[in-house]
Amino acid sequence: MTSQTPENTLSKFLTETKTAYLEAVKSGKGHEWTVVMGNEAGDLDSLASAVAFAWYEAKVRGLELVVPMTQTPQTELHLRAENAYALEVSQLGVDADILCIDEIPQSTPFPSRRFALVDHNRLQARFLRDNPDATVVAVIDHHEDEGLYKDTADPRIIVVPTGSCASLVAGLFEEHVDVLTPELATLLMTAILIDTNGLKEGGKAKDADIRAAYLLIPRSPALQVEGALQNIYKALDEKKSSVDHLSTYELLQRDYKEYALSPASASAAGEILMGLSSVPTGFASWLPRHPQFFAQTEKFMTDRGLVVLGILTSFRDSEKLNQHGKGKHRREQMYVVRDNEELAGELFDALEKVEELKLKRVKFTDYGVHNGFGEGFKARVWKQKNTDATRKVTAPIVKGIIEGRPNVSNL
Repeated sequence: MTSQTPENTLSKFLTETKTAYLEAVKSGKGHEWTVVMGNEAGDLDSLASAVAFAWYEAKVRGLELVVPMTQTPQTELHLRAENAYALEVSQLGVDADILCIDEIPQSTPFPSRRFALVDHNRLQARFLRDNPDATVVAVIDHHEDEGLYKDTADPRIIVVPTGSCASLVAGLFEEHVDVLTPELATLLMTAILIDTNGLKEGGKAKDADIRAAYLLIPRSPALQVEGALQNIYKALDEKKSSVDHLSTYELLQRDYKEYALSPASASAAGEILMGLSSVPTGFASWLPRHPQFFAQTEKFMTDRGLVVLGILTSFRDSEKLNQHGKGKHRREQMYVVRDNEELAGELFDALEKVEELKLKRVKFTDYGVHNGFGEGFKARVWKQKNTDATRKVTAPIVKGIIEGRPNVSNL
């Protein structure tokens, strides 16, 4: 059931702002609004951070025309069961009325000009196309700082390392706890839990994450029940990992980020697109069960015009248990390059020299399959011995290799 107390009307805020924004777009006034959005992967951190920062802008800074948006289309919301669970446990309901990008009528330029970015710090090309007045008015992030929008973004908060962007957004409420509703506190906390492995000591949680937890937990009755944090994290983790019902195409799009790169090599003229898909299952269980893996991966790349696709797996090995009786954490990386054999060779060779990733090459036959990619596609797969290196670590390394930037890949 959705909470609708007089003091805490977050659900009502989401519904009303979405309705008003779509009406404004319809009447040609979408440019008057500020759109708050997370990155295109649409994970829980992006979702919670966008909702929370839009609420902050409205309730603390008095901005009337502001709306949170997820870059996940409505048709793909089912790919992230952990997001639905977080909304439910936060008393917002699994059908919370959050604006999805495909609910906005497709047009060029995008109907709004003011953007607040959370969980990323570069505005994507789709929002800039034929939109010369597009302005980034705020940035809150925990990824590599690309050094943009220093003259326009207020606030501009980028703290690396931080486990969760939601922790940085939560910090904005330290002096405004009167507007921090129980629903919002819970939602932010779910994002922090899933991004920091349950605030595990010695893990991904940093000072900002711990500080945010101390702020949020006392303001959410749902979080104060004995064992609540552990139970919520366990449920989130299980739902995030339960992907056996998804096709290869859906697994690739479920947690996907895209980058426009300018290769330093003469092998590629002009800008190319690279995608990185994070997938919570290992190749040993994935490839034999999905005979269409290769065809669907090729289609995924072709549909998006990708030259490079990186598939980053993260999972627990049920055959190798750690001291706590849980499967050991494993990571793997596969890269597929389309129609550029020279770039493929350069990228593959450079990746194997990156000390930070500690990649160990394996063969497709080690997973019980043969390389089934067709003509024009080159692929290589590795086990990643440094399991602490997430996509946040990998992305700038791969971008640096392709663009020829020194000292990025720790060669």
